[in-house]
Amino acid sequence: MTCRPETSAATLADMTDELTALPESFAAGTTIKYTKSFASYPADDGWTLTLYLAGATTEHVDAVADGAAFDVTIPATLTSSPFQPGLYKWSERVSKSGEVYEVGFGVVEIKDNLAEATDGSSQEWLERAIPVLRAHVEGRLTAGMQSYSIAGRAVSKIPVKEAVDLLTLLESRLKRLKHPGRISRPGLVQIVKPGTNQ
Repeated sequence: MTCRPETSAATLADMTDELTALPESFAAGTTIKYTKSFASYPADDGWTLTLYLAGATTEHVDAVADGAAFDVTIPATLTSSPFQPGLYKWSERVSKSGEVYEVGFGVVEIKDNLAEATDGSSQEWLERAIPVLRAHVEGRLTAGMQSYSIAGRAVSKIPVKEAVDLLTLLESRLKRLKHPGRISRPGLVQIVKPGTNQ
């Protein structure tokens, strides 16, 4: 019996509708529900479905039969406790009478649980490093900033010229994080006629 994986993922915009796949990302501490069905593996014919998640931690969820379909529920208590924010591989497998087939797979991002966030806990590292570098370049490092280090080097020991270059690099990276898909610097495009040597 040949099984071709059926992969799909819902976007965050679809979260208010009834999901038919694991979303591409979700926040820890939230409940995720979706329904899957497979013509070759109907639940009412004895097939079972299990969702496996593996990353910083591992977990699995057994789906509940709903006619021929499968209802998958990841409870909020599960995503609160074992899961640390990050990327997790996932796999959906159906089984019956010793037969096991993978019917879906992919990667899901589990985001911070903002309900449990503390001051600064959800800040990007870049957001903390940039103000310290800027203070060093401007000669106004406070006592609390003196011990801040980047790649094992105290910021106060980084030469100012090097700190300026590093600051520019980190600010560019932060801009790309805030605006993914945008080009941060204008580029020069030159149109060359066919047969012209450049």
